[in-house]
Amino acid sequence: MLRGLFGSGPRVRVFLQPGAALSKEVLRAHRLRHTPALAEHRAGQTTNFIVFSDGTSNGDAAAQAMLASAEGDFQATQQWFGRLTLANLPFYVYVDPNAGGAYHLTCAGTDVHVLSDPALAPGFLTAEIVEVFEAARNNGWDCGFTNGESLSRVLAFDRHPEIAGDFNQTEQDWWASGHPDHVNDNSAGDTDQLASGCGDLFLYYLRSQLTFDWPSICSAGGSTLGACYRSLTGYEPAQGFSDFITALKTIDQGGTLALPPSGNPFPVKI
Repeated sequence: MLRGLFGSGPRVRVFLQPGAALSKEVLRAHRLRHTPALAEHRAGQTTNFIVFSDGTSNGDAAAQAMLASAEGDFQATQQWFGRLTLANLPFYVYVDPNAGGAYHLTCAGTDVHVLSDPALAPGFLTAEIVEVFEAARNNGWDCGFTNGESLSRVLAFDRHPEIAGDFNQTEQDWWASGHPDHVNDNSAGDTDQLASGCGDLFLYYLRSQLTFDWPSICSAGGSTLGACYRSLTGYEPAQGFSDFITALKTIDQGGTLALPPSGNPFPVKI
């Protein structure tokens, strides 16, 4: 998690590609609601989104890709969160070659900067849409920590599987590091790739092994992923983590998990 340019004020909420980072110089551009260098290039508008390009050919293509998919992604997310209505619309979306993925100033913030890659931008925007719905739902999902960050990732992967493969290594790295319990410890921030790799896999476990659908998972919420598990199943969170690890051990291949390109190995036979 990165502290922005506001002293002890809000922390920037990020969804970064593995290995990417944001500098203070990049974040300085987000002091104003409409970053002047980006706002000169308004690419288009839909019902819930106003999108700005950076004026480059890649930026223009990324903006058009987001305009084409944003409303469908918004509607899908709204369904996952019980048809919740957002008050702080529209989204102002800025194509930003220095975004490192996507970021906004707070979980509820609808001013979003997204990388200038037309193939990846729609998926990264979807993750930020999910985070805004998490904040509005206000039932424990926190985009600045593992549970909320992981939910925003896996729901973005659900809509845009083309970005999922880039994050498989985060799941592998968590497993290789001794698979610490980030299901019941939610203290890791949103830039902790190991914690998010664990969270991604546990949410896949809830969805595909235990067969809870995304609306049920989003509705359950909780201050940790373990609390979400308890709300869904009635069992203790420690049992959930133990069973989860047992399931993953069935696909362990000498310290590496046998993962498909989607990153979701479930269901597995135990």
